[in-house]
Amino acid sequence: MKILAAAIQMSSEPLQVAANLAKADALLHQAHRDGVTLAVLPEMFNTGYGLLPDYGPTAEGPDGPTLRHLAMRAREWGMAIAGGFVERDAHHLYDSIAFATPDGQLHIYRKRNLVFWERFRFKPGREPLIVSTPWGRIGFAVCADMIYKKVWDGYRGRIDLAVVCSAWPDFADRDTGRKHWLFGHVGPLSGAIPGKVATDLGIPVVFANQCGHTETVIPILHTRITDRFAGLSSICDGMHDAPILAGQADQVLIAPLTIHPSQGPRTWRSTSSLAPEALFSEPARS
Repeated sequence: MKILAAAIQMSSEPLQVAANLAKADALLHQAHRDGVTLAVLPEMFNTGYGLLPDYGPTAEGPDGPTLRHLAMRAREWGMAIAGGFVERDAHHLYDSIAFATPDGQLHIYRKRNLVFWERFRFKPGREPLIVSTPWGRIGFAVCADMIYKKVWDGYRGRIDLAVVCSAWPDFADRDTGRKHWLFGHVGPLSGAIPGKVATDLGIPVVFANQCGHTETVIPILHTRITDRFAGLSSICDGMHDAPILAGQADQVLIAPLTIHPSQGPRTWRSTSSLAPEALFSEPARS
């Protein structure tokens, strides 16, 4: 089965939710005009990503403005949309993905492997998320999740497609290009890891990364890097074609994917227990 996918690479202004959402909407509209079935936005695309004083005022639940807008566009355009946001649940904040589907369902995945300053802002997620769709089962990951073997071993044989939302930095001074002495080799991995996952699991991977300026903070080393996001978003078609990579600027990367659903086409269904039950047409189950 073939679908057309988009990895939407964009820069975001810190905490400027309305402006970032308008920018993402224009890029999503471009993907829709080109006939895209699945569009993926970066990690925390609506708030920007970085060591900011307080994400609380911009955190959302399922009825927040960002998630309502993504759900509306998914229904209007018949396009499944994944995007990263800061989720509020009671007194906790999570670095999460919202996945809105054309039939009005909303699924939530929470980043499980927090790094650097994230541990001081967010609570880690505990569960994987698998969503059954008419064209295969999708598994989700956020940025650093994808470097952990246990994440992909948990999905192995259970998914037909992976979606990764990311704000992966370059670990290089944005003005001089000088790489950080310890982490400088990590930035380019954003362009390599999704392809390795696709080959290892034998499934397509859609990886959407942020681009533009940032400041990377490494608390343990008391280090601040006047950094840039690595970009290099990619669409990897598993065992069929070489990965297609973006550069380091805003871009709507579009490519066909070949999906081999091992259990046949399904209706939309999720393993998640995080979204309100009313949003699901069927009870969630594995």
